Amino acid sequence: MSLEDDLRAKTATLTRMLNLQGVIGMFGHVSIRVPGTDKCFISPGASTEKSTVHPEQIFTYNIDGTIIEHPGGLIPLEWRIHTQIHRDRPDAMCVCHLHAPHARALGIAGKPLVPVFLHGSFLCTGVPTWNNPRLVVNDDQAGDLSRALGPNRAAQMRGHGSVVVGATAEEAFFACTFLEENAQIQLQAEIAGGAIALSEDEARDCAEGTFNPRLFALLWNFYERKVALD
Repeated sequence: MSLEDDLRAKTATLTRMLNLQGVIGMFGHVSIRVPGTDKCFISPGASTEKSTVHPEQIFTYNIDGTIIEHPGGLIPLEWRIHTQIHRDRPDAMCVCHLHAPHARALGIAGKPLVPVFLHGSFLCTGVPTWNNPRLVVNDDQAGDLSRALGPNRAAQMRGHGSVVVGATAEEAFFACTFLEENAQIQLQAEIAGGAIALSEDEARDCAEGTFNPRLFALLWNFYERKVALD
């Protein structure tokens, strides 16, 4: 399998895995950039059943917004999220736009998403909020969102969802998984009387032990088996 075939397949797999977790919803989408090129693969839009996305359904874009390959089906309305962040962040080879319910609830409540448990410790670098609930349908909005994300791994989109990036698909999936799990635990703890955030030292030490390629691969492989297509 060529590199491009592998990344196209990973884009489809990542879509199915996030669907299984319930964090991508009908309207979310993901992309993976081909290293050394301006080409990226983007998952299909809202008309597609996310649990059965195949590699043949994946769109191919240039990061300037030009469609290179249109497989049919509906283009994601907010495709500019991906092309803009890929342009601004050469390190972000994978971009995910989520509608994760617990993370979204924290954003709506105006509560910062902070690391409260071991596998959420990577969030210690910060999760800024893009203070705009609108759909990202033009270049100005996409640019503004990308600036809000800045150098961080994730950003909340108030009243909407979130964006998560990673240097690989595996890293991005890990970040998506534990961004939402951390948000769920944080909300539960707030209801119980208050969430205690990890200290700066605790978060740094925990992240050194958990946010690494070995665990990225373990998590990916665990979920990949669950969403394998016949």
